[in-house]
Amino acid sequence: MTVQRILVCLDSLAAGGAERQTVELVKRLDRRQFLPRVVSLHGPQSGQSRHFVPELQAAGIEVTELDRRWQRSELPGSLWAIRRCIRDFRPHLVHSVSHHCNHLTRFARLCSGHSFRLLTAIRTEYDARQLRNEGLEQRLSSFVVCNSPSMAEKLNSVAGIPRHRLRYIPNGLDISRFATNPDPGLRDRTAPGRRRIGLMLARITEQKAPDLLAGAVADLRRRGALPPGVEFWIVGERESAEVQTRLDDAVRAGGVDEWVRQFPATTQPAAVLHAADFSVLASRWEGTPNSVLESLAAGRPALVSEGANTSGLIRPAVEGWIVPTGDVAALSRGIEQVLAMPPEALLGMAEACRRRAAEFDMPTMVRRYEELYRELLGSS
Repeated sequence: MTVQRILVCLDSLAAGGAERQTVELVKRLDRRQFLPRVVSLHGPQSGQSRHFVPELQAAGIEVTELDRRWQRSELPGSLWAIRRCIRDFRPHLVHSVSHHCNHLTRFARLCSGHSFRLLTAIRTEYDARQLRNEGLEQRLSSFVVCNSPSMAEKLNSVAGIPRHRLRYIPNGLDISRFATNPDPGLRDRTAPGRRRIGLMLARITEQKAPDLLAGAVADLRRRGALPPGVEFWIVGERESAEVQTRLDDAVRAGGVDEWVRQFPATTQPAAVLHAADFSVLASRWEGTPNSVLESLAAGRPALVSEGANTSGLIRPAVEGWIVPTGDVAALSRGIEQVLAMPPEALLGMAEACRRRAAEFDMPTMVRRYEELYRELLGSS
């Protein structure tokens, strides 16, 4: 059997959901069939961390870090750097993930006379401009894959990509990793005596909108609806200085520094989830959010925005609750509803959460990608 070389190109290897999904896929590929190599476009020069680089290297996977800035003046250099990686590795297939890398690999394929097959992956929801670009560039991709049904429909109906060139592959999750608590003492050490803890496990970005949570907690405080013994944790990389400033301002203006605590990205998300009673994700847009899947696998219901639930993960009062996107008052009322629930009611949702998460197991996702690789590599 000929081992097929797969070059996986990502925007970054920071501590994000799309990055985690891709890293898990690459690590789990059948090495008897596929030889993967990873290229990361952005790094510290663009304010992106190298979070997953050591993990890939420990798994014996070669990583090339280009550390390019996303600026118009750097585009020719970024394109040349991607082309050089393709020339050196001579992949049978390039698997590109996310917006910036998708642009560059498509044009690299055009410049090389379509000498390799290209799978472009979309792991979030796209706005009208991005969908227009997908429509204009679609013929430069051999195939397009996305992780939410709503995005698959938009790519077909709005971007005009034929259904036979689209695939919907849901995110995968290491269910067993989140089913148990690796650090049972974390809650007592970090927040002794707290009656209820809500968790936002998300990067500090415009998409995740952590400042909305701080604003909602401030609204609860103003209305006298914030019970004693409650705390909210925000855990994730500080990726956007602008959004971090908005979060800091919201905490300070609302006088909620006693209730809202921020922590850096963690290497043990399961422990943080088990320390909390429920999770919150107020994202302005999402595909299939990993943090919600992880919350469900840990048996923790999730309060999410409509923008975070485009994949339909959460059913109201079954695995969590849904509020309008970007609406601080609605988020505040949703949190108030959750805080008013007795502990046994929250615990009673745990089994439904775990059943829902079990539909998104990691081995199934990897198998679907391997089948798609074989389909592409077997086609002319």
